[in-house]
Amino acid sequence: MDQEIIRLLKKYISNNSSPQELEEVRQIIESGNFEQEWELVLKEEAVLDMADDSVIEEPAFDSEKVLDKIRSTTMPVRKLAIQPWLIGIAAILLLTLSIGFLFFKNRAIPATNVAVLKLVSPAGQQKKITLADGTQIILNCGSTLTYAAKFNNTKREVYLDGEAFFNVKHDASRPFLVHTGRLNVQVLGTSFNVRAYRADAKALVSVASGKVGVNGSKPSGTYMLLPGDRLSYNRDNEFKQDKIKLEDILAWQKGILVFHLETIQEIAPVLARYYGIAITLNPHLYANKEVTASFTQKTLPQVLEILSQTAGFKYVINKNEVYIN
Repeated sequence: MDQEIIRLLKKYISNNSSPQELEEVRQIIESGNFEQEWELVLKEEAVLDMADDSVIEEPAFDSEKVLDKIRSTTMPVRKLAIQPWLIGIAAILLLTLSIGFLFFKNRAIPATNVAVLKLVSPAGQQKKITLADGTQIILNCGSTLTYAAKFNNTKREVYLDGEAFFNVKHDASRPFLVHTGRLNVQVLGTSFNVRAYRADAKALVSVASGKVGVNGSKPSGTYMLLPGDRLSYNRDNEFKQDKIKLEDILAWQKGILVFHLETIQEIAPVLARYYGIAITLNPHLYANKEVTASFTQKTLPQVLEILSQTAGFKYVINKNEVYIN
């Protein structure tokens, strides 16, 4: 499955495509090789858009409701762009939509007794949940987990925006998949940590036990990670693998801040979520020194003072806002 196609289709149906991306979508549609990616995009849209801002239970998957949503989001694009090739796209998309929704109705999300749930962990808080299959998840602050109340017979899928530690119940017949905006993780039964906030520059996967398969938004094969392995993935679609201690993987669950070879640009969003405060970085700030440090029960001023000396930056705290220069 091509992760770049998935990204482009997501932007297309949300009416956020640039002219260049719209041209790429046209080429994808004309090729006809996008059915699997389109099915996944539709499924993610259904899960993410039909859930509330808290843990709730929704009715069975309503294909007409999602179809209306996608029509409404794609219609303006087609009306504004009057080039002849869009007529062909419209016809192909309608056909693909029909195929996709039949897929969801009959295979991916059964039409009876299916509830879509969403767990939100606000800034400064953590939440725990046990899924229907016995998988245990700890959700870090500022994170959102979307999942089905009952998994189907072929796979177990969840959608994460943020950070979570997964202790997955082993099931050889049903792989467990974690979808994020940039990384996809697949396991059968293991424990691992995923940090993939949409706003962050880098996504991270760290393995505590077992074996974990990871792939990014562009085709580059699957990385197989073992205990103690950590894989980072940046916005330039670059992977970097290194080692991490088990206690560092688990540290945030105990309220301990651990940074392993991270810049202040990467650290700042973590501090903002942890302390529930707005942090603004000077866009011209050049402080790319990688920092390795841990903080236990430290106040924000204490943490900033140590980091400023280590990474070489200045800061100002003004009530509920921090400015880093």
